Amino acid sequence: MLLPGLTTVVRGAMLVFGLAAIFPISTGELRSHANPARDYGDAVARADALIAADDLVAAPGGTSILETHGARTPRAVVLFHGFTDSPRQFAALADSLYARGDNVLVPRLPHHAERGKDVSELAHLTAQELCDTGDEAVDIASGLGDTVIVMGLSAGATVAAFEAEHRPEVRRAVMIAPAFEFTHAPSILERSIVNFTEHVPNLTRRASPEPGRPDRDPGFATHGLAQVLRLGMTVRRDAERLVPPRAEMLFLVNAHDHTVKTAPVLELAARWNRHGTPVSVYEFPDTLALPHNVVDPIQRRTNASAVYPVLEALAHGERVPTWVRRR
Repeated sequence: MLLPGLTTVVRGAMLVFGLAAIFPISTGELRSHANPARDYGDAVARADALIAADDLVAAPGGTSILETHGARTPRAVVLFHGFTDSPRQFAALADSLYARGDNVLVPRLPHHAERGKDVSELAHLTAQELCDTGDEAVDIASGLGDTVIVMGLSAGATVAAFEAEHRPEVRRAVMIAPAFEFTHAPSILERSIVNFTEHVPNLTRRASPEPGRPDRDPGFATHGLAQVLRLGMTVRRDAERLVPPRAEMLFLVNAHDHTVKTAPVLELAARWNRHGTPVSVYEFPDTLALPHNVVDPIQRRTNASAVYPVLEALAHGERVPTWVRRR
């Protein structure tokens, strides 16, 4: 039995949740704003400006990454890092793709890896900012290569999905464990949770900084997470009315992932397939015991020798190893 005072608190919390949950999401319609680079020179100038702006605010190792061969290449690859991480997460993969002849851009997501700040800064993140960053990266990549490929992990995978859905320049999207829904939240409450979170004060949970990684913001900020979920909701809603212009959609999920759900990925793949969009879903087996962050080589449980060849194969539209399951 609840004490009388506690009963009042619980009822009050339920009332607040109920009221906030029915309010419309307040941040407006998410839109794509295309402004593709005119040519290779324009693309490099834009990327240099992006990096120069990062230099003013980013922590060591947290600036956007550009690797080019000095001219337009057959492929330009954009890599979108995950929530609380930085472009450094994809640095090793960027090097590998560059070595195979690609021009590569790894943009810093808004409010991430800022010098002298921590994960609480991510409370200021908005879904539209994520879309704008994705658009800017695709604009640049359009001048860097003949074929534009986008790849992302978690929140970055959701950005990649939005870009592939809205930008005809994207020819292939590789979405690794997209953050559509988190494992411990019931799917039926997803919209209510996003609405509620946007109408109450942000909650920040800080984790211990990682030695040698001032570019990472360990922990979470609830407002920022809600914006990531909101972007995922937009991607899945738009799948009902938008046919991705011409992109090949490739999902890579992880059977051992305890952070995000696989079911929304399969549902989205089915929607796109019904529209005639080529979609494939691959899965890392549970036996590898990989963490949610399968990309960053600093993760103790990440098996880069197994993971990276799969990522490169997907980026280039090649056959993946037979031990990777096809869903």
